[in-house]
Amino acid sequence: MTWIDEAVEREAIPKPSRVDTVEAFCNKHDIAENTYYYQIRKEENRKRILDITLNKAKDEAPEVLKVLVDRAKSGDMRAMDIYVDSILKLAKNLDLKTDGRPLIQLASEIAQKNGITPSTTGDSEGQA
Repeated sequence: MTWIDEAVEREAIPKPSRVDTVEAFCNKHDIAENTYYYQIRKEENRKRILDITLNKAKDEAPEVLKVLVDRAKSGDMRAMDIYVDSILKLAKNLDLKTDGRPLIQLASEIAQKNGITPSTTGDSEGQA
């Protein structure tokens, strides 16, 4: 594995979870930081980073979703908001239907019943 392959793998890891800094990585591989950033910004490497990131997300999504649902079921209003919001976005993007009714309508009804105002913009910051 080349240092570029390692850098691509490193960039696919969320920043808070990375073991070392860019400076430490570059020192370890005896390369300049600008060389690191030049390689990481190349389109082919950006695509590889995205592919690795999406595959990791796809692998972890069921576990994360289960935890979110469990927290929502236990009364965590923030988890309920995130869950309902994600269902609304999915329903909007896929035009899903349940029992002949649009899923987005059902999700909105569930949200209203639980006193949740889901965000349809994707920005759920500031909501409790």
